[in-house]
Amino acid sequence: MKKAAGLAVVCAGVVVTFPLLILIELIGRYDRFSYGRHAPVIRRFLPWRLTTYLAPLLPLYALVPPYVLGLAHSWPGGGPLRAVVWAALAVPALALAEVYSVCLHREAYIAAFEPWSLAAGYAPLGAPPRRFADRRLQHLARVQLLHCVPLVLAASTVGPATGLLSCVTLFLFLIKYLAPAWIDFEAYFHWDMHCQVLDLRGRPLLTAFWRALSDWVMGPMIGSLPRLYATEHIVIHHPENAGPDDIHSPLPYDRSRVLEFCVFGLKTCFILLTSGKVAFHRRCRGSRKALLVLGVTAFWAVTAYLVVMDRFLGYWLIGTALYRAVNTAKAQYVWHGLSDPADPRHPKASTILWLPREHLVAALDGDPTHAQGAEPATEVPSFGTDWAFYDNYHLIHHLNPRAHFTEYPELLRRTVPGLLDWGCVVMRLSAYDTFVLDCWSGNFERVAQSLVTPMDKDLRPAFIREGLAPLPGRRSYSAALCEGRVGRAVDSALVRGLLLVAPPA
Repeated sequence: MKKAAGLAVVCAGVVVTFPLLILIELIGRYDRFSYGRHAPVIRRFLPWRLTTYLAPLLPLYALVPPYVLGLAHSWPGGGPLRAVVWAALAVPALALAEVYSVCLHREAYIAAFEPWSLAAGYAPLGAPPRRFADRRLQHLARVQLLHCVPLVLAASTVGPATGLLSCVTLFLFLIKYLAPAWIDFEAYFHWDMHCQVLDLRGRPLLTAFWRALSDWVMGPMIGSLPRLYATEHIVIHHPENAGPDDIHSPLPYDRSRVLEFCVFGLKTCFILLTSGKVAFHRRCRGSRKALLVLGVTAFWAVTAYLVVMDRFLGYWLIGTALYRAVNTAKAQYVWHGLSDPADPRHPKASTILWLPREHLVAALDGDPTHAQGAEPATEVPSFGTDWAFYDNYHLIHHLNPRAHFTEYPELLRRTVPGLLDWGCVVMRLSAYDTFVLDCWSGNFERVAQSLVTPMDKDLRPAFIREGLAPLPGRRSYSAALCEGRVGRAVDSALVRGLLLVAPPA
């Protein structure tokens, strides 16, 4: 009976998680298309200030097709003419979605890498930030709200009954919003949990208002249920450091096998869609538990109402919650996939530090400029060396969870020599994007080449394989059922499918 239940979990994991993995990769490719040759042209001809307010309104175009097609239905000429009208409406939808996406990416790029473009007195959230550097992350929150409100309005109006073209058009905009907004939300919401980057000087009510908007409006639009991320991350993840008692711990699974990831992904979907293991965790109590239960209940009540009313937003909220759950599971592999079974609860044993080469050189040389030329130590990283305000310094973050992101260059400079001496896992950032797929496809040589931790080259592949092995005594029963001949065959087939969609760079 237990084995049958375990096999059912494995099958359900493949059915739910693997298609979402494929979808995540396809959405990533569609998002990267917005960095193509047309992007500089759009940026050149559309002024920044103008598109700041006009680009968020473009999704409202999804409301237009039903009226035009309804009018065309009464025109003479029959089906062929209506097909021409349908195509004439679809082409602008594709073009407007690209304009929308390029403008949204530009706002994130300015916040991350060109903050000097923002006026010194700029108050993104309606009042001066408590710290000057925080206006960059506050700018991301402002941009997300501007783009989110028209999306919510359109998705609350459009439904399957509205027509196929409206649904497809709106889906284009939602996908274009999801890919960058997922990262931007993680940046400002995550840093606000740790060092209150949304604080406004002398305006506690306005601060609380923006936090509520972030948690209850922008979060659900990218798959984050209200109060769940804020509770799980602070109450469980950081105290446990992704160790064996962390509800998102990947340690009970063989991280070199995509089939076992499907089981882990299914578990993560269950947690992030129900909050069950969070709400009943021993550390979650009092007002935290009450607000969490309220947030999750409100999310599903609103979602159910929208689905019953046949509104596109209801289906979107369910789909994007699943999307974020699998992305979260994958992120655990990227940041906590290699572990030392001798002390799995310590961040130095379970957390990977991803470093661009220039940051590593600067840290080991004791260079206070942190690879930024003649400038003094600064909170602005070089383009291409960072994901979200030094979040790739994940081991530094777990060792100093309350540090402000502006402190990370100096923390790295002081800490990284000792981390290397202690044998912590330090990897080159160039391998970040391919790390998970390399582990699943058995390309341990390429992973080993990116290992900075001092070690003989011959020992590195074995070190990587050992670090990916499931934690003894904590093995997932369902995942263990994947070890036989059939499991290996299914795993190989899944890897081949992924390689077809996402061939290694």
